[in-house]
Amino acid sequence: MKNYTLSLATKTLTITKAFEEAVATGEGKDYETYMRLMKDIPGLTVIRKTHATPRTYTSKATGEKFHCNQFKNLSYENMENFINGLPNNQKFIEAYTFIKYCGSLPLTSRYTAVRRWFVAQFPEFRKNPMFYFYNDVKTVDFNTIIQETKEDAEKDAEERARKAS
Repeated sequence: MKNYTLSLATKTLTITKAFEEAVATGEGKDYETYMRLMKDIPGLTVIRKTHATPRTYTSKATGEKFHCNQFKNLSYENMENFINGLPNNQKFIEAYTFIKYCGSLPLTSRYTAVRRWFVAQFPEFRKNPMFYFYNDVKTVDFNTIIQETKEDAEKDAEERARKAS
């Protein structure tokens, strides 16, 4: 597996994290390659490669594959517009507003809770949005979604604290 890419036209060396770690040891084949390139090409710029954008996205809940991020345009405004377009929108907008402004959630996890509730409430919103126009759908209980979001936020905070120390 090649851990670097060299462009002579722009005098740039693009390296991966694995290559950078191998060079940091100060010995081995990768270190020798790096030093030879730095010596042979004056003015060589080294760039660390970041992650590649995935070609497909897989839903964790259903396992479905998408060609684009299914939540890319799922903003508060777009969720509100979808709910307001429904004939029986009052019961949904009350639950949506409560989750959006719920004081027990930290600010960083409110969007996650709203998005989880929206996707659980309207699983067909991407494939068949007219389904909700013609069918009466019950409101999903948002207490479990709020609890899951709190637990996930706590796990993330613990993980960040563990990495920081």
